[in-house]
Amino acid sequence: MVAKPRKASVGFVHMLGSWQTTGSTPPQPVSEIGGVSRLASGVGGELVASALGVVACVVAYFLFRVIVLRVLEKISRTTDNDLDDRLVEFVRKFSVWVFMFLALMWVLMVYEVDVSPLLAGAGIAGIAIGFAAKEVLADILAGIFLIADQPMRTGDRVKIERIGSEWGGWGDVVDIGLRRTRIRNSDGVIVNYPNSVLSSSVITNFSYETTPIRVRVRFQVAYDTDLDAAVEVARRAIQKAGRVLEETAEVVVRSVWDVSRGHATSGILLEGRYRIEDVRNRTKIRSAVLRCLVAALRESGIELAVPVVDLQK
Repeated sequence: MVAKPRKASVGFVHMLGSWQTTGSTPPQPVSEIGGVSRLASGVGGELVASALGVVACVVAYFLFRVIVLRVLEKISRTTDNDLDDRLVEFVRKFSVWVFMFLALMWVLMVYEVDVSPLLAGAGIAGIAIGFAAKEVLADILAGIFLIADQPMRTGDRVKIERIGSEWGGWGDVVDIGLRRTRIRNSDGVIVNYPNSVLSSSVITNFSYETTPIRVRVRFQVAYDTDLDAAVEVARRAIQKAGRVLEETAEVVVRSVWDVSRGHATSGILLEGRYRIEDVRNRTKIRSAVLRCLVAALRESGIELAVPVVDLQK
């Protein structure tokens, strides 16, 4: 009975001596290799540990949707535009990929797969894709800034400077996407503006304020014209036009000198000013104002000034 443990201890000493003579280290249990491997050994294997990690990521994802996304949705409902709703939708879709990536990393760690080469390869691939799709990334980043800064909203009447020279810069915002923004111009044509170009241009928004906007028309009368009579006739004609707000029409003397050309104008430059409620009717109302203005000046015998060219030998 006593000899058996002695043989076992002798055998253990012999094994320890063989490890010392060969220079090798005793094998370590799986629980001493890493935190993930200790969990795998404790619950019965890598498969169970992988399943627990995936379940944990799924639970974390649903908690994120229930807690974080619901709070963001409540905040977005308090706003008057849908840009916040678009941002919440983007976070919802992007979070799915984030939690899937975390679950994949957990499984690879359970099976003791070295993820460093994968991460390095993903970094190199990301750099290559970034150079190849830099315009796309620029549009996406610009779209995020447009959503955050909110210089315009869906349905707003805006004027875009520096781009849209062929079709005109006026239009109504139809949709604001991450890559492109769609605007229906005054001709009824849908123009897709890249967000990177749109964010670097000047955007005039006529829908932020609910107060009436002012519109101007300019015309010239001869130097020998009675200014008081011309101003009164023009003011009444502008006020007479349809859809011009009451008591908003006025006429002022603008200039007698052409600054851009450096000489006197061909006549006295007058400017008529009035206010309207909806900027979308600006062109139609302005056309009606000009028709009434020209007819009233002709009826009163007030001549419009025209450029005179003196040709000399």
